[in-house]
Amino acid sequence: MKKIFSLAILLDVLQKCLLILKTTDLHQCSLYSDDFWYVHGKHFLLVDRLTILVLQTEKHIDEVNHYASGFLQRMHFYHYFVTLEIHEKFLANVTEYKDKYNLSQGPLRSSKWLQPIEDLEFLRIKLLSSDSSKGYVVIVWDVKTLHQFLNDNFMVVVEQRATYSLHFVFDSNDCQTIDDQVDDTLRRFWVEFNVINIVAQTPCSSRIYIYRPFVKSSDVWGITENYSFDEIRNNLRLITNLLDDFNQYPLNIGMFPVELTAVLDLPKLLRANPIYKNLSRSRDFGGLDGLMLGTLAQYLNFEVNLVGAMKELYFGEVLPNGTITPGALKDLFEGKIIYSANSRYIINYEKQTMEFTVPHLIQAICAVVPKAPKLPKWVALLRCFNKTAWLLIGLTLLVCTTFWYFARSFTKVLYCLCLLFNLVVLGIFEGYMFRTFTTTKFYPNINTLEELDKSGLTLEWDSWFFFKDNSSLIKNLEQKSVPVQQDTFNSIAFHRNVATVEPKVYAEFLSTKYVDSEGFPRLHIVDECLNTFLVGHVVPKGSAFLTVFNDAITKMMEAGLTEKWLRDVFDSTVTEKTFILNKNKQSVKAFSLDDLQIAFYGIVVGYVGSFLVFLCELRTKARRNSL
Repeated sequence: MKKIFSLAILLDVLQKCLLILKTTDLHQCSLYSDDFWYVHGKHFLLVDRLTILVLQTEKHIDEVNHYASGFLQRMHFYHYFVTLEIHEKFLANVTEYKDKYNLSQGPLRSSKWLQPIEDLEFLRIKLLSSDSSKGYVVIVWDVKTLHQFLNDNFMVVVEQRATYSLHFVFDSNDCQTIDDQVDDTLRRFWVEFNVINIVAQTPCSSRIYIYRPFVKSSDVWGITENYSFDEIRNNLRLITNLLDDFNQYPLNIGMFPVELTAVLDLPKLLRANPIYKNLSRSRDFGGLDGLMLGTLAQYLNFEVNLVGAMKELYFGEVLPNGTITPGALKDLFEGKIIYSANSRYIINYEKQTMEFTVPHLIQAICAVVPKAPKLPKWVALLRCFNKTAWLLIGLTLLVCTTFWYFARSFTKVLYCLCLLFNLVVLGIFEGYMFRTFTTTKFYPNINTLEELDKSGLTLEWDSWFFFKDNSSLIKNLEQKSVPVQQDTFNSIAFHRNVATVEPKVYAEFLSTKYVDSEGFPRLHIVDECLNTFLVGHVVPKGSAFLTVFNDAITKMMEAGLTEKWLRDVFDSTVTEKTFILNKNKQSVKAFSLDDLQIAFYGIVVGYVGSFLVFLCELRTKARRNSL
């Protein structure tokens, strides 16, 4: 029994040794080749933190460890100056995986249209495809084992926008089967995990596989190609995916109508503008967001496929408990869209299911309150001088009266000085009267948040989670707030009993809609705003498109296009509404008694004052006569 047992152990050891030797021979031509390390050095050009991820199952542990050990030895030999981490993962639950994405067409070759590039162009392409400095070398026995890890917990393997190199250790002579399996694997990394900076190598030959999602073949998007090391050395473009030309690849985009920024019905002044004549790229959307989407589609050459409800304010939001309300944000989280093209505030959501593009605008968030009422004509009379001026005029009259009473011998001089004083005051008063006739005066508006808090107005707004301000003033305003109603702005403009919070540019836009018969706004924007936010668009977390979208959006913003496109719709709409308002308005308006009532108030006040002075003189004279 002992001899039989010892023989079984010996045979098992010999079998493992033969497998290790076979594995060593299999990879001798690539792992120990200078070309292998040159190609991988270029592939990991942007990487300064490399992780060797060894994926193990109960079988083939020795073979996988042997290859990983050889990889690390050769890496040390070629002096790779990166921060290195080594992780070994074991599969917990073994599941079966059947080819899901492979189209059984075999890897195609399309290198003829991939012209050789210089090192600077290669660097530009790499920077457009990734903003991550992380890289992963995944060493696994075979393709099915990798799929089992992805099924069990893909987060062990996948980190979007990182750079990947897949190494399969298994032994097989059926190259066509291997090609199909690698094709299915690379397609899965793109379709499910949006990983584009990925290459693969198999033991079948010293060749590198890469998946090209933006190449169309036989009405199907995506092909897998493989190249030898010599081909790659002569043309580094072969191991990159250029993200500045999507070749009319269809992208699911979320966009819905938003007044001012995503407009389907353009103002008349813009319809003849050459920029706005053809909006097919943005699916007929104009405004800031529409023009940005159309420019992205044209610049990157992709087709816009609108997904989601075409309802206004279909934003969706992440509630404090992590729930996502229906809207574009939920569509993004569920994978229905890859880009939400409506502008939204860049804030730190509790549930990090998305990433923001670079900001393209800065927006202040301000309170909108009723415009202060007009001053009555009689109040305008009292406001011709400020309090200090009225006090000085009163003191002057008192001094003159006293001087006249005690120094009658100098009355002639006093009369001259009083005449000059009256002429000056009368000139100022007449100037003020003319200004009163030609302009309309208002009571002071609410211009600070403290004044808003003391005003007693109900604040219709319920999105306080935008703010991280714990001041007592903000808390007081939050306590006075109620949910937003559909007729909020009507209540502000006509009932004057509520206030709300809106982006400043949108509030300015609404101020042109709510005006009285004389053209004065019924709304007022509080000067002290609650906060200022950066504005951007949203992509799913880890999106491969974020880097190239950011590059294009940055160019638009630096050229001043985003601000111009916003002002185009704003100014055109305001001009159109102003024209309509002034069309039926009288160009010349005659003065009426109502306009001149301030003059009558002045006469009445003067007569009353004169009568009181006359009574005082009569009383003084009567008192002197009695003495």
